[in-house]
Amino acid sequence: MKADSETEADVMDVLGRFIRAYNDKDMDGILNLFASDPDVVFYGNGKDEKSIGISGIREQAQHDWGQDASISLEVQWSSVSSAGLVAWLATDIQIHAEMRGMEMVMPARLTAVLEKRDDRWFFMQWHTSLPTVEEPEND
Repeated sequence: MKADSETEADVMDVLGRFIRAYNDKDMDGILNLFASDPDVVFYGNGKDEKSIGISGIREQAQHDWGQDASISLEVQWSSVSSAGLVAWLATDIQIHAEMRGMEMVMPARLTAVLEKRDDRWFFMQWHTSLPTVEEPEND
């Protein structure tokens, strides 16, 4: 079910805070947006980018920031739905990367599940993927 306007604004605010924290390399800012549950899952777009729990998410962010690249994220489109204390998010994003003087812009998709606890929304699952170019476009 489509989220009400307050829930949608709250969820998009959490996503915006993640993007700002990621762009600023603010580890605490990122980790505070995820539930501390041991089964929180974060999938990046790389084959080996599967992180479980806060420690796994920390390691993934450190890996990303340790690469010789400047990376930022930008939301292009989003849809937020909810039921009770659970919300899910689907977005099209652009990944902007600069590596060794070369700039790249990659379209990506992001889906996430959030849970509201004590009046705050927390990410429970996160998945980023890059659309394959091998697939023919739909007519």
